Amino acid sequence: MPQGNHRPRPTERPPLARVRRGVIGILLRGEEMLLIRRAAGVAKPGYWCFPGGHVEVSETPRQAVCRELREELGIEVFPKRRVGSVRVLDTRHLLAVWQVVHVSGEFRPACHEIADVCWMTAHAVRHLQMGLPSNERVLQLLGW
Repeated sequence: MPQGNHRPRPTERPPLARVRRGVIGILLRGEEMLLIRRAAGVAKPGYWCFPGGHVEVSETPRQAVCRELREELGIEVFPKRRVGSVRVLDTRHLLAVWQVVHVSGEFRPACHEIADVCWMTAHAVRHLQMGLPSNERVLQLLGW
């Protein structure tokens, strides 16, 4: 091959890891927010976190937060505002954080996903022994 026409070979790159989108719904009651304790059959059982879940292919994050809270807690919510997003360390998850308003329905946690629910202050959330690391970033987004 003549000099000057040599093209460098493309370097082999591993396939890019696909980001998994999720949502978190923040329900406020005065200075308290609702947290759930994960049930035995889900990832990170026993840990406390904000309710939420995955965004399905056919839905927007706004629709996903409504569906997830309906499925997990048995309530209808209105997504009031998107607060920001949190990347979960050591995973491919990017979670959109929404402040939501309880519109209707009585709390009926889905026992296969949720072991317990509790209203907590930001101080209490920060001092949970079994709290997910992403909880702190959510509190920061909320300005607490």
